[in-house]
Amino acid sequence: MPAYPEENVAVSSRRAFAGWVREEPQGRVFGQVVVRALPRGGFEVRHVDDRESEDLEAFSDPGDAREIARLTASGEHRPLKSAPNLRRGWVLRLRDERQLVRTMNYLYPAGVAHWYLLREGRLKTTSFRRSAARQSGIYERVRHLSDEAVQNAARACCGDEVCLKRTLWDVDDGVPLEMDRGGGEIPCPEPCSVFISFARRIRYFEREEETTEGTLTPSEREDLTALVEAGAEGRLALAREAEFEKPLNRRRLRYRALTLLPKLRGER
Repeated sequence: MPAYPEENVAVSSRRAFAGWVREEPQGRVFGQVVVRALPRGGFEVRHVDDRESEDLEAFSDPGDAREIARLTASGEHRPLKSAPNLRRGWVLRLRDERQLVRTMNYLYPAGVAHWYLLREGRLKTTSFRRSAARQSGIYERVRHLSDEAVQNAARACCGDEVCLKRTLWDVDDGVPLEMDRGGGEIPCPEPCSVFISFARRIRYFEREEETTEGTLTPSEREDLTALVEAGAEGRLALAREAEFEKPLNRRRLRYRALTLLPKLRGER
């Protein structure tokens, strides 16, 4: 049998993505950006909320996208590039599809390749259990997270309000995630490092619950105290995105909404 060359996914995904963009004159939304093909050739990328804006800072080097994606509008580090906190006020005008995909990879690492493989039906996914089995050191404890805790952690950490990717992975083979997986174009084939870090904090909460019956756990009291104090003093500022040890971290609060509120209401 003749030997066929192995597909170059980088090339195939680049061509497919550029073609997909050219098919829609108004542009394609990918994550938090809109991508358009320019009438005279090349492409334009800008924040989706700046779709019709004219007074934007213009760039032409894909490397500039790395700096655009690095910080939020308030200057905080963005550990998760798919979080809906990309700053506005810029436009990237790019020469060709190579520059386009380089730009997209700075904004959404591996997003174009994963998008392409999903469209082709060849994107491999990794369940939480298989991903957890690979963890070592301080992250080994996530292997012991219960299915219920994984479900709630995913709802808190991976919903569209905090991540624009479409969650494709499951708790385990035969144990699907029971959540709104999102409808965006960027697929998430496996738990990311931010989720694993969050899961480590959730396992700590779960161990507290195993030794505390009929009352609030120490960390639940800590979170309620911090929330009430901050609200009373008019300084309700959220912790940074991946500071899961802080009571006022948004994902941590989202997890408490799923687990603590039912307890306070007498539902569990």
